[in-house]
Amino acid sequence: MLSVALRTLRSRWTTFVGSFIALSLGVGLIATMGLALAASLDAPERRPERFAKAPVVVKGADTLRVPTRIG
Repeated sequence: MLSVALRTLRSRWTTFVGSFIALSLGVGLIATMGLALAASLDAPERRPERFAKAPVVVKGADTLRVPTRIG
């Protein structure tokens, strides 16, 4: 049984390499997303303190006007 598997692997090595690469990339992607999710769930509680004692805060316009030929 093992000899049949080795002969198949020898004749179709590109399929094996492609499957191995796809599996490796999939595992890496899932591990990265899991780490990102774990980092966001355990974030410390923070209060806004950047502008707490600022004497003046400048805020820009909330709308954007783009001139066009049509109007």
